[in-house]
Amino acid sequence: MDRVDKDFKERLKKTQAVRMLGTGMDVGELNEYAHEICLLLLLNIFRREITDNSNRSRQDLISIVYGITKDMNINSSRENIERLVDGVIWYKDPKNQDPFRCRIFNEETGKHEIYKFKYLKVDKEHTHWEKGGQSIYMLTEVSQEIVFLTREILEEFGFDLEQFYTLQLIKTGNFNKAQSSVDNLIMRVRTLIKREREYKEDIIRNPQVIFFDKNRDKKRSQEEIKRQFEEEQKIFDDMFLWKERIDTFPEEERIDANHVFEKLERARIMHNHLAKLVVQNLAYEVEIRVKYPETFWSTSNISFKKDIWQNLILKKGLPRLDILENILNPLFSPEIEFIYPLDWAWEEQRLKRKLDFDEIALDAIIEDEFIVEEINWELVIDLWKDIFYELLKKGCFSITKLQNINPEEKSRWLSQSINIDIFMMFVITDIDLEISVEADYDGEVDEALELFRRLCEYDEKYKKLIGKKVLSRINYNNPPLKWDGLFISPYELYIEGES
Repeated sequence: MDRVDKDFKERLKKTQAVRMLGTGMDVGELNEYAHEICLLLLLNIFRREITDNSNRSRQDLISIVYGITKDMNINSSRENIERLVDGVIWYKDPKNQDPFRCRIFNEETGKHEIYKFKYLKVDKEHTHWEKGGQSIYMLTEVSQEIVFLTREILEEFGFDLEQFYTLQLIKTGNFNKAQSSVDNLIMRVRTLIKREREYKEDIIRNPQVIFFDKNRDKKRSQEEIKRQFEEEQKIFDDMFLWKERIDTFPEEERIDANHVFEKLERARIMHNHLAKLVVQNLAYEVEIRVKYPETFWSTSNISFKKDIWQNLILKKGLPRLDILENILNPLFSPEIEFIYPLDWAWEEQRLKRKLDFDEIALDAIIEDEFIVEEINWELVIDLWKDIFYELLKKGCFSITKLQNINPEEKSRWLSQSINIDIFMMFVITDIDLEISVEADYDGEVDEALELFRRLCEYDEKYKKLIGKKVLSRINYNNPPLKWDGLFISPYELYIEGES
């Protein structure tokens, strides 16, 4: 029978580090809030660390804590703030510069042992003592585990900071941890892709969601969104620059590094797909606003009792009592508030949009970018049938085989953007081939399954693949596919268990 105390010592190391954070020091009026202030301090240091911000000296940490107390509306003396910072760097008296220590039980020896650790250590890369510089601090592994202890805290950092963290791990050659970080990237972008698909479905069902979806930033322009994706793409490029170092690593580390970059390529492809979905949804929003304003006129089914009182106020509460007064006053006021006619309200709405969009630019956007491309399925099937035939006969197909096709055939492939999208679907997701759209439909592989369904209608021999799973892998022995600016790693599609 497995012992319940297996790895108990390692568990205690993590819990004790969390328990002791912000304790063991007298910081006056900050005593009650020391733990949460110290955690926020670690989060701020971590953010600066992974973005290569070297403003992490003791004085910088004091400034961070001062800002935290100000945000929390806590009045504190500089002496107590300095004491709290020293209490994160050192244990008890900072003059002794002792590490933190506590007694924890070792299940293997059956005895309590002294466990020593630190929350912060000197960042040697940015500390220049020889030039008279101050000590620059960074998180220890103990503190990093505290930061990533919960999924909720990790979600706060967002996709870009997860990228920075992965880049730092790759730079230091820590590919074992980098694999986990890349998995987080893939999970995050999967979630974002699913959210974009669901958002489009929500718009189709109820266009009014455009105004009420709190998860979307309405103030960001299309150019800002594009700029963000370009910056995130540049971080991916910076990561792949370190791929050239793989040959200098020992064999075991080389295997881990190859796995990291293989997963990273998948994350990059998924990220490109996400960028396309976001821009498409933005286009869809503008198209509905301009061409179909009547969709916003439908009568609302929202009731005050159910949607506002029961589902919002009772469940989540209100930050201040005066907000409740503002909500209820109009309902019981003896004076009936003037209600604008619908056409007046709509004119106001259109006027606001004119302030947000330049009319000439808007027409250009709709005309040039937001036209939905019709899919020529006949051509797509003709191009993909040979690929599926190889999967049927050999169980494997390498995209490298498309490198040497004639210019006319290449032009046919590039004429339909869905060809690249479908290939990305196969790379991103392990796909169970089914001819029913409803079977195992999760909103991410619809185009790939639609292609397979049409192929089966075109020729019944492809039905032999029904129930098979198509996987992908990178064959580093093959060169990548390079077509007129298009670069795709040497992926192979293969049938599970047959190749």
